[in-house]
Amino acid sequence: MAEKNITHYHMDKMVRYLFIFVFLISATVLGFHIKNSSGCSTVLFNTDAENYSVGEAIMFNDLTIDAEKWQWAFGDNTSSFQKNPAHYFEKPGAYDVELIVNGSCVGIQTVEIKEAVKVLDSTKFPVFDIPQSVRVGESLVLKDETNNASTWEWRFGETPRIDDNNRTATYVYKEPGLYTVKLIVNGDVEYMTKKKINVLEPKEKVSVLEKRKKRRKKVKDWGVKEFPEGYTDGKEDGTDKNEPPKPITAPAITTKNFERMLLQVSEGNKTALDFKRYFCGDITKSVVVNEKTMSFSVLCQKIANKNIKIKSLIIDKQKGTNCINNISLVYKRTLF
Repeated sequence: MAEKNITHYHMDKMVRYLFIFVFLISATVLGFHIKNSSGCSTVLFNTDAENYSVGEAIMFNDLTIDAEKWQWAFGDNTSSFQKNPAHYFEKPGAYDVELIVNGSCVGIQTVEIKEAVKVLDSTKFPVFDIPQSVRVGESLVLKDETNNASTWEWRFGETPRIDDNNRTATYVYKEPGLYTVKLIVNGDVEYMTKKKINVLEPKEKVSVLEKRKKRRKKVKDWGVKEFPEGYTDGKEDGTDKNEPPKPITAPAITTKNFERMLLQVSEGNKTALDFKRYFCGDITKSVVVNEKTMSFSVLCQKIANKNIKIKSLIIDKQKGTNCINNISLVYKRTLF
């Protein structure tokens, strides 16, 4: 009987010790959580700039009271454990920057990163003078005056290719129109100078006989008429009413010259109206462009001021009148 009482008393002491041990563990954990959760509502940080750009270093400053540990996540898969880290972003966009203080307190701010504005050096742009106009068939001579230039790429606008690689360039235009002359030096495309030039029709050649006629003295008009009044020899105003009207005809144009004119449209130097005579007045005729059907006037609107490269061009003309019935065009956009 005495042994049973001793065992029961021993079991009561074990339960009491276990209860004290569990209490101490729980109090320790609770204290740890209370310590780490204090001040979470006051996690604050700021930056040293109002506007942000790609590649610009941004200083992030923690303003949290009683902060001892920091973990930054900048929203671009990078992080830092410094109190006030400096960081820059490589791409534009909106980034959620997160700061974790003391392992549990969190603060988040969104920063908007804009594309970097590149400032070009005005002294690197090519320098050359150009006349206001030149005639078809005349030699246009231009000289670059850029300092420290070693290579040149001249484009005179009739074709997308490079026309000359020398400091002094010479070019002869084949078609009239408004062209853009472009020059790149030292292979730097960002520094390109563009200037306009108006190419006029070639001068009409006057024969020796016509020059002599102009120099002749005007014969005095004695008032003698060649025919009596009312006599028309069967015609009125020099036109026979019975003569059928002549069909409308279009001037001849080669596929190469038509291609040059389309390139001038892409540079903003020509419009659909410049092609009117080749279509016998109807620039709304349907054409096939990159396997799609549209009117020729719509085609000119689509490629206007958009540099293109023509891959193939087929022109269908009407027999007898030479009017363009249809064209088949394949082209693609180019950088410049």
